[in-house]
Order: sequence, then C-alpha cells, then structure tokens
Amino acid sequence: MKKFWLIVSIVTLLASIALAQETGTAKKLDAGLRLGVMNNRGGLVARYALSEKTRIEAAITTPGFNGTIYTGLFEMTFPLGDVTNLSWYFGGGLHMGYWGSAPSRWSAVTSTWVSTKFAIGIDAIAGIQYNMESLVSFPLTLSLDYKPAWDFTSTWADQWGDVALSLRYAF
Repeated sequence: MKKFWLIVSIVTLLASIALAQETGTAKKLDAGLRLGVMNNRGGLVARYALSEKTRIEAAITTPGFNGTIYTGLFEMTFPLGDVTNLSWYFGGGLHMGYWGSAPSRWSAVTSTWVSTKFAIGIDAIAGIQYNMESLVSFPLTLSLDYKPAWDFTSTWADQWGDVALSLRYAF
C-alpha cells in the first residue's frame, strides 16, 4: 500500500510540473519543503497559481507517527502593507492519510479507547510569505503559516497547532 501512495505522489508531482510550464514570464508553480515547527509535521509542498490572487496547494507530510498525510488547500493571497514582495494568505481544504501507529482517543459513544489508523478531515490555513528573489538572485519564496485541522476519524489533527516554515523554488 505504501508503494502505491508513493507512486501516486510522484506521478502527481511530475504531472503538476509538466502542466505548469508556460511560455510567459509569470511563475505559476513553486515547490519545496515544509519544515514543521510543531509535532514534526514536515514534508513536501507545491503551490500552483490559478490567478494573481488564488492558489491551490498540495502537501505531503509525515506527522512523526510513522504515517503520511495528503492535504489539498485553496488559498487567497493579498499584499501585506507597502512592503514589496510581502503578502499574506488564507484558505482551507481537506486532508487524508494513514498512521503507522495511531494514538488512542476516548469515545464518549462507546465509552472505550479507540485507535483509528485512517485520517480524513478539514483544514484551514493562514500565513505570510516573502518572495526572496531580489535578495538571493533566484526565485525562492519563504513562508510561515498556521494550519489547524479537524479530523473526522482519528486523533491525527486533535492538536490545533500545526505551524510550519516553507521554502519553495518557483518554476
């Protein structure tokens, strides 16, 4: 099963890169690393610009419990004050994935401890980003965001503190 998800992830990433290539000068795709500050929720992240203000983002993260979580988000981006290359964004989406060893949670319905390895739920995101291209002479974006999530099936997202720093290279 893990090989299947790995193959799906690689094919999705390659398809996004291939479909994002354009002849114009505007960069529509950026991809890189999401470095989790809390709970080791780090992984790979890619963002595709649908328009000047709208983006879709995909993340493949490992929450530190021997599992993989796939997240898809829709985001709106706006300039932040008068600072050049600085913006803020917010949005929401869905996640799904699995645990290798899920922690247990108390079920008030059955009055027992429940351990579910499958995770599916909703996410929100808000953050700031800075386009560092003028500083480092190549298209690099740095962002810091807060991404709370609520899980329908397990305790994967019961902690509402997913803070991460992302480094993305624009294609």
